[in-house]
Amino acid sequence: MSEYLDLVKRGGNAALRINGPAKADFHITNRGSDWLFTVFCIYTFACIVAILLMFRKPANERFVYYTIIIPYACMAVNYFTMASNLGWAPVVALYNRHRVSTQTTHLGTRQIYYSRLIGWFLAMPWPVIQMSLMGKTPIWHIIFNCFFTELFVIGYLVACVVHSTYKWGYYTFGTASIIVTLISLMTTTKNLTTRLGADVTKIFTLMFGLNAFLWLIYPICFGLSEGGNVIVPDSEHIFYGILDLIYLCFLPAVWLVMVTYVGLEKMGLDTLGATADLDPLPTVGSTTSVASKKSDSSSAGDGEEKKKSKLPLNKLKKSKKADK
Repeated sequence: MSEYLDLVKRGGNAALRINGPAKADFHITNRGSDWLFTVFCIYTFACIVAILLMFRKPANERFVYYTIIIPYACMAVNYFTMASNLGWAPVVALYNRHRVSTQTTHLGTRQIYYSRLIGWFLAMPWPVIQMSLMGKTPIWHIIFNCFFTELFVIGYLVACVVHSTYKWGYYTFGTASIIVTLISLMTTTKNLTTRLGADVTKIFTLMFGLNAFLWLIYPICFGLSEGGNVIVPDSEHIFYGILDLIYLCFLPAVWLVMVTYVGLEKMGLDTLGATADLDPLPTVGSTTSVASKKSDSSSAGDGEEKKKSKLPLNKLKKSKKADK
């Protein structure tokens, strides 16, 4: 029994013991790390399920699964990094709203997880791509939407690490990028979906409304956490974790279900699959190969060219016989 108790004591989450929050006055606790590991497990499980379901589809229909597998994988790595108390930097807080016993400066330093922004940079464009695909949006307009999505992430990343009030300038750039992307989707892409029928437009309107509502909550969370230092890091991770699970895990899966239910043909996505014209393979029991067939055809072509080159000589001989 004592050995079992010792094993239980040695087990559990040791992330903060191994990767301690050095030089940070406001940092996560074991409960915050446990929550982050929970989100990591959800993303990992969802990614594995999506990959298994993808292999049941033909190769030219798997691209819709790529739009959920990639963000799932990126966010799983991201949350494992944060749960392990890695991928962060101590930044002096702009506002003195909390004080701890280990605080050495007046304002104190806060854990800023830049790894979260890296995960967003890789995962955030995919919900935008999903909505853009519903109207068969031109590729350059999809790139435009993805650019402003990435600009939102970059703006918030710089705002996180800036100590002075200039962080709100980058915060404004990032928030304005959200608004530009939403306006682009609400106007151009929605107008394109009207050509595909009322049911496709209805699905797009539903997905756009949910995505827009959740996306506009991110600036509020930033203002309460990295920006205004109102809530502690544990509460910050709970807030962001719930938003990420709904926006980057649940809603992409809902989009996949709706697209599968309506059909790729109805959505206009049936022509986006990969197709390739391959040389026919030799039949079973035959000894000829594609390469030998090509060599035979080339040799036949050479023979025809030789025959054509001899035609003038034959005509010359015939003309001499006629003269005689």
